[in-house]
Amino acid sequence: MTSSRIRSKSLRGLLAYWEAKEQALGRMPARQDLQPDEMVPFLPFVSLIDIQQQPLRFRFRLVGTGIVGAFGQETTRRLVDEDLFGSNADEVERFFSIPLQTHGPAYAAGEYAVAPTGRSLGFESLLLPLSTDGQAIDMLLGGLVGQRLQPDERVSGFQYEFYCPVVPTAAG
Repeated sequence: MTSSRIRSKSLRGLLAYWEAKEQALGRMPARQDLQPDEMVPFLPFVSLIDIQQQPLRFRFRLVGTGIVGAFGQETTRRLVDEDLFGSNADEVERFFSIPLQTHGPAYAAGEYAVAPTGRSLGFESLLLPLSTDGQAIDMLLGGLVGQRLQPDERVSGFQYEFYCPVVPTAAG
């Protein structure tokens, strides 16, 4: 999939920011290369995800307010496999593993079911690898944009329509 198919302006901005950092640095960006004041337009939709090795696990270090509103709960300091995504945890971990395998961005789109209303809401997600040493990926910069839940609603399940690596527009 090419980056031009990303619908969300915030996620396109996040990807452009990461690509500009990578180009300017001549290597994969690290957490310390990110400047929140440069990310203001899309910062509410950003997360930082720590990668733990042996066994491979993903922990949300920081989660923006826009993600909390779309997901309906705070996920900061929570592990993906810690009953956060229920029966979808394995699939979420497969998506989160794409940047580790490709050393590049990954994109997903899908829908989540909402309780108690039964509504189905769309979302888009983007994952970008970060590396302290320029090679080994030790963190993910994530973005998630979705329709907001009402105060009495919660996500009861979700499904990806698809997820895949992202190929830069110029190459795709």
